[in-house]
Amino acid sequence: MTDGWSDETAYGWHMALLAASEPSADDGEALRTPQQAADAAAAAQPPPPRRMLRFWARNSGQFYVRSTSATLRMMRTLARRMASEQVWDQSAYSQEGLWPALGLKGRVGSRVSLRVLSYACFCNTKWFFRHLLNEPTWRHHRPVSVHTNYHPEKQQRMQAIFNHYHVAEGKGDWAALRRWSGTEGSRRACGGGGGGGFRGGREQLLPDEMVELSSRGPWLFHNLPPRTPAQLLAAPDAAGRAGAFAAVRFLPGGGVAVGSVEEEPRALAAAPAGVRARGGAPLVHGGSWSVEGQALRLRLGEEDYTAFRRGRALICARCSDGVEVFARYEGLACNTSGWHRLRPSEAQSGVATTVAGAKAWRWQGRHDFTFHADGRLDTPWHKGVWGVAPERGERFIFARFANIDHLLHVADKSRIESTRCEDGDKVTVSRW
Repeated sequence: MTDGWSDETAYGWHMALLAASEPSADDGEALRTPQQAADAAAAAQPPPPRRMLRFWARNSGQFYVRSTSATLRMMRTLARRMASEQVWDQSAYSQEGLWPALGLKGRVGSRVSLRVLSYACFCNTKWFFRHLLNEPTWRHHRPVSVHTNYHPEKQQRMQAIFNHYHVAEGKGDWAALRRWSGTEGSRRACGGGGGGGFRGGREQLLPDEMVELSSRGPWLFHNLPPRTPAQLLAAPDAAGRAGAFAAVRFLPGGGVAVGSVEEEPRALAAAPAGVRARGGAPLVHGGSWSVEGQALRLRLGEEDYTAFRRGRALICARCSDGVEVFARYEGLACNTSGWHRLRPSEAQSGVATTVAGAKAWRWQGRHDFTFHADGRLDTPWHKGVWGVAPERGERFIFARFANIDHLLHVADKSRIESTRCEDGDKVTVSRW
C-alpha cells in the first residue's frame, strides 16, 4: 500500500527544482585563471532545472509479494539491513523497492516489479480523514482496509472507524468520524486559534517575513475546495470534486495576489503532472490576510480561513465547515542577493573562526566537508565557496556547491543546521 493520497503522490510525479534567479555567491578569482573567469562570465546562464521522479513512501504495514528470485533478493537484503543498521523498516522497504543498482557503493538493485494498491480501497488515514470524509459522494464507500498511520490518536481513530463500518455496518454516525481533524486532534472552529486541530509545531507568523517570502515565490495551495459539501451533494460532478490549485502571494497592506499555477514558474515546477495537465485559471480571485498571534486570518474569494504555519507549510481550516486546506511555500528560502565569498576582513570574525580549520565537518554524519579560511569549500561532490550571511545575523553563513545554495546556522562549535535554499530541505552538519 501507499502513504500517498492522490494519483500523483501514490503513483509518482515528475518534478523540477529551478535554479536561483537572483545574484548568488561569487565563486572568487582564486578558483579560476583569468581566462577561466572570462569564459565563465561570458557563458553565465542559469543552470537547467534538476528534474526528478518523486514517489511517496510505500508502506510496509501491508503488502503482498510473489515468490520470485527478485522478491527473495529484496527480502534477504531487508533482513540484513534490519539486523545491521539503525534504519526504519519502512524507509528501507521503500529504498530497496525503488533504488537502482549502484556499483560505486556496491549496491545490487532488487529488480522487483512494483504495483501500488488503490489508495481509495487500501487507504491510509491521511486520505481517509482529509478526503473521504469531506466528499459526500464517498459517504457510502467501504474501504478494504484503513491503515491508521498518520495521526497520533491511533487507538481512538481506529475505534471510531471500526464502530462505523463494523459495529454499525456502515450506518454509524458520520459526524462522529468527521469530528476528527485531518491533522491532529478534533476539528476546531475559526475562533479556536488556528487551522484544524493541530496542537504542536506552530511557528510565529511575522507579517514582514510573509511579504518577503512572497516576493521570492508563491505559496502553492493544493486543495482549495471549489464548493461546500452541500453544493457538492447537489452537483457531484468531477469538476466540483477536483480541489483547486492556486499560487498565492501575500502583499504588503493585507492584500493577496492569487494566480494560476501556469503563471508561476516555481509553482509550476513543483506541481504534480496531473495539475499541470488540468491547467486553467484558479477558482478563487483576490482576498485579504492579517496575523493575529500565531494564527493567520485569510480570505480567499468568498471564503474565510484560519491557518498556522509549520516550516514551509500553511495548514488552514475553512470557517464555514472546517474543511482543511494545505499550502506549501515554493519560492527560495534564502535571500542570496548580498552573499559573497569570504573576504580576508571577515576571516577573523567569530563564526568564521568557528567553522574554518583543519578539522573537517561531516554532512549528515557521513560526508566530509572542509571550510577553508580563504572561502574555499571542499565537498565529496563538488568544489564550492562559503562566506558569512550578515543579513541573517552573526551565527549564519552560506555554502554554495554544485550550483546549489545553502543557508547554515552555526549552532555551536560542533553542530551546524543547514537549509537548502531551493526547497527548504534541512540537514545537520557535525564536527568529528
